[in-house]
This record gives sequence, structure tokens and C-alpha cells, in this order.
Amino acid sequence: MYLFPGIGLGTLLSGARIVSDGMLQAAAECLAAYMSDEEVLQGTIFPSISRIRDITKEVAAAVIKEALEEDLAEGYHGMDPRELRKLSQDEIAEYVKNHMWNPEYPTLVYKQD
Repeated sequence: MYLFPGIGLGTLLSGARIVSDGMLQAAAECLAAYMSDEEVLQGTIFPSISRIRDITKEVAAAVIKEALEEDLAEGYHGMDPRELRKLSQDEIAEYVKNHMWNPEYPTLVYKQD
């Protein structure tokens, strides 16, 4: 629930054709690092579900970075792997954020007869 959205999004945005062990390891380490020492000491196993979008963004960025390091990235929709390599970690996270789906639903208005 915490890893797979980020793994999928990171793989898609990197253009990698495979998901390597290194990409899975990067995702797992990113999630583990997301937990604060206080949360771990309290016995919390996973971060709050309210932070899942931010976790997904960070996991996806870690997956992209690993795909680049392993030369698996082929780019996505005009973002060439050479361009991806030039991005900082914060810029990769912003790239991910800009490509995340945002659930926005219009308000339904019913007519009263």
C-alpha cells in the first residue's frame, strides 16, 4: 500500500522497462527513512495513511534515481534520461508531483422540481 504506488509511478516516469532489485531496495529504504525516530520508539510500524501521497512522491523519486544509476531509465513523454540525470533530488520529486493524479471531483447539484 505504501510502496507499490511509488514503485509503479517511478518506473513509469523513468521509462524503465523492468523493475530491478535495486529499485525495490531504494523504495524500501525510502519508506524506512520516512519514519521518524519518535514514531519508531512509539512502536509505529508504518507512517500515517494521511501522508501516503507524500510518501508515494518520495518513493517514486527514489525509484527514478535508482533507475538512472542502473542505466535502466529510458525517459517518459519528452523527458529524456539525460534530462532526468540533470535534475536534483528536489527537482525529481517535483517532476513526480507534477505527474501524480489528483482526485478532484465536481460538486453535483441536483435540481429540485
